[in-house]
Amino acid sequence: MIMQTRRGRTAGRPFLALAAVLIAMAGSAAQAKAEAAAPIATKASEDFWIGDFAALERKNAQLRESGGYTPEGRAKLDLFREELTSVFDHDARPREPYLRELDALTLQWTTQYPQSALAHILHAKSLFAHGWSYRGNGMAHQVPPQAWKDFESYLRSAMKYLNDHGEVALSDSYAHVTLLDIGRGLGFSQKQRDVIVQDGLKRNPRDLNLYAVASLALLPKWGGDSGTLDKYIRQAAAQTRAEHGASLYASLYWEAAVHQYGHALFDGSQADWPTMKQGYEDILARSPDSVSQRNRYAYFACLAKDKMTLLEQLEKIGTRLDTAEWGANGERILERCQRLASEA
Repeated sequence: MIMQTRRGRTAGRPFLALAAVLIAMAGSAAQAKAEAAAPIATKASEDFWIGDFAALERKNAQLRESGGYTPEGRAKLDLFREELTSVFDHDARPREPYLRELDALTLQWTTQYPQSALAHILHAKSLFAHGWSYRGNGMAHQVPPQAWKDFESYLRSAMKYLNDHGEVALSDSYAHVTLLDIGRGLGFSQKQRDVIVQDGLKRNPRDLNLYAVASLALLPKWGGDSGTLDKYIRQAAAQTRAEHGASLYASLYWEAAVHQYGHALFDGSQADWPTMKQGYEDILARSPDSVSQRNRYAYFACLAKDKMTLLEQLEKIGTRLDTAEWGANGERILERCQRLASEA
């Protein structure tokens, strides 16, 4: 069923269970960091909720073409995609009816817009999210056997859907990012991941998120190891050095800290602080006003026990401290780092 929005545009029928998403987004937006990309993200979730796929398609095309970064140093395309993902990840209760509605809505979009890569990608992402709901975010040994079967069945359906519609879907590197997510769950080989990343970069050379998503599969909790991860990060950084310096090295090890190593990054992984330090210098040369990146730089300097750099960055941060960027239990970690900085 098609309806007219209050702006007079034709849009896919919004589903009732999705109303909870808009409420949740409105509540979280009040707490979000104030940055220039906020309207991009908020508009994306609202357009998704009301079923205005045409607006999503226009914004996706615009961001793929123009790229661009926020003052915080975030790629605007990544923020747009994260907001779309937040709709799939919304913790609706009961969950199954919500996920079924998302499957139906995104499938409806593929029928209305058969030549849209984004429509096909969003349907594959919906199937992926549906599958992940069976697995959950716990440890592998906590997943019941039947849940594993349901998880793998949905992920294989998502992969098959992208393969069947690859001529259209794979024209957008977002499909490759989605394939990497699927492949992490299905155990793709390193060779398979490399092929996906390089093909995605042919579609959009600016899509550095391809490297980030591929690197997650190399974490120990996904069957990887610190040596293989370090080799991959160094190769990715070398491939992007001409344009980005060492910034990708720092960004990928930040991902590793968030998803695996935490405060033990320099003890548990092969992260090299001098290279990471140069990475943050490169990031902040491009985005000198970034509060989040400046806080991350100080945090990692503390972990590396680089007191001089820690002091320099704390002085530059001033009152703009953000404990969310200081790892788990960030407030206490920041206190410890401030004590380190004050020691004679």
